[in-house]
Amino acid sequence: MKNIERLPEAAERGLAGLNAGANLKYRIIHEAAKKEEAPARPRRAWVPALCCALVLVLCGVFIPSAVSRRQSNLLIVSQPAGEATDAPVLSAQNSGIAGGNLATGVSVPSYTSIWETSQSGTFPLIGLNGAYYRMLTAPSSVSDSQLGASLGTVAEYTTEPALSDSNIILSNCSESGTKVYEISGMIGTLVAAKVSGVTRLFQRVSFNGTALKSGETLSDTLQIAGHVTAMELSDVGTITDGDTIASLLTTLFSSASYKSSGSVSGSQSLLFTLDNGFTVQLAVKDDRFSACGTWDCPEFFEAFAAAVQ
Repeated sequence: MKNIERLPEAAERGLAGLNAGANLKYRIIHEAAKKEEAPARPRRAWVPALCCALVLVLCGVFIPSAVSRRQSNLLIVSQPAGEATDAPVLSAQNSGIAGGNLATGVSVPSYTSIWETSQSGTFPLIGLNGAYYRMLTAPSSVSDSQLGASLGTVAEYTTEPALSDSNIILSNCSESGTKVYEISGMIGTLVAAKVSGVTRLFQRVSFNGTALKSGETLSDTLQIAGHVTAMELSDVGTITDGDTIASLLTTLFSSASYKSSGSVSGSQSLLFTLDNGFTVQLAVKDDRFSACGTWDCPEFFEAFAAAVQ
């Protein structure tokens, strides 16, 4: 045969159907033992058979080995490192990747309150003829350019404002004679006055069972329509789109129902950032909110949650 590399293939075709297994081996050994007991002349007769059998055994051993070596030279076997999986998983925690889609994360604001904390059981306030305003932590000061007309001066400084006459201008943080100013267009919502020499901002709130004055509505105490540039509800999200903000404010003012002159003790806050740089706040609990009085408005909170999806 000129092409020795084809020898295994030719041997396989020539010996097809033969199986040099253990049975054949034992038959050869058994026959050899029997022939040794026979006369000398017949002994030569089994030699060719034995040789053929040995050839079969050798072919059974070497031919598969040669074929195996030949195949190993032709095939490349690969196996991945680690544990194999049925399919790649296209997800990564906190990465925005899920199912092969790249999604941007939504910033969820945490709880923030900009109302100044209470001191000796009462928060710092100004009483303006029966309407009460609570001092805000932000901004830390108000410039003169942001002040409107003077509303009068503090007639009484007292540490017990709940016991004072409500028909005057009073305060537990601004000294007597301190001027109180309106914030242009927002007298029902914001006022300003000096506290320890610094002009501070105050927001309309409930106090001592007093909230709305006769004939007032929510929009009278929250005069922010047309001025809001951002709305932030803690644990939910932030909205900055002007049309969405306008729609939400319409829902808020048209659907909110007045519940009481008290306030909610909520774990959420709703912040309105205004175009004049100021921010006002509502305390939120479930579907209710409060600043000046407590109000119920599930429609607003449902619409807000849907808007941030």
